[in-house]
Amino acid sequence: MNSKDGSVKVVVTAIVVNFFVTLAKSVGWFFSPNPSMLAEAIHSFADTANQSLVYLGITISKKAATREFPTGYGQARYLWNLISASGIFFIGFGVTVYHGVTALINPHHDEPVSYGLGIGILIFAFIVEGYALIIAYKEVSLSKGSKPLIIFLRESDDPTSVGVLLEDAIAVLGVLLALIGMAMSYTFHTHIPDAVASILIGVSLGFLAVVIAYTNGRLLINKSVGIGDEKEIREFILKLDSVNDITVFKTEILAPDQVKLSIEIDFNSQF
Repeated sequence: MNSKDGSVKVVVTAIVVNFFVTLAKSVGWFFSPNPSMLAEAIHSFADTANQSLVYLGITISKKAATREFPTGYGQARYLWNLISASGIFFIGFGVTVYHGVTALINPHHDEPVSYGLGIGILIFAFIVEGYALIIAYKEVSLSKGSKPLIIFLRESDDPTSVGVLLEDAIAVLGVLLALIGMAMSYTFHTHIPDAVASILIGVSLGFLAVVIAYTNGRLLINKSVGIGDEKEIREFILKLDSVNDITVFKTEILAPDQVKLSIEIDFNSQF
């Protein structure tokens, strides 16, 4: 399986899992209107919408080159990832934190709260989102090889799988925060832990949005390949008998597995 096929598998798995988790959390919030449950429902909805946009970008990026787009549509993947990051920031971070702060300042004590149902749904979400996290982790581990995750994220020409891995990791973290918040609110009979958990979930989504925007945005502004790859290309060219020196060397990532190389060569006069 190549990296592109792996990205599709990871994204489709995440879409299916998050769609059903969104439904479950929405039902849970309807019967158990806890701030952290609403935060988690918004979280999963944002993840589902985000990954749907990512899948759209992958589909568009596979279109063949045309006269109007001679280098193909590969960068559409980065563009739609960037758009999805904006959605996560404004919907996931903005709405969730606003609701959490509102619940913290002005709690609705008259609302019936069923903590048992909410906790049961969150346990279900933890299991299925944990499964999606494992799938994403396996794919990223296969793609990055021996590289540390931070280096791979910095140098990779396809941050899609890593983005989904981070989303799934934060989804699992969000479920744990919601569980802790609901359990503490139930135990101490106060709304504060639940509201704080909602705010923390929103903040984690804001962090995720910034990371996705950064990793994809830089690939839209003519980013070069990694130093190691550039060194390998240089050494290969300089080994050619007809090449004396390379005077200009520039690389530009056009799409996953597609690089534009611009060079000026000083040829050996004997050839």
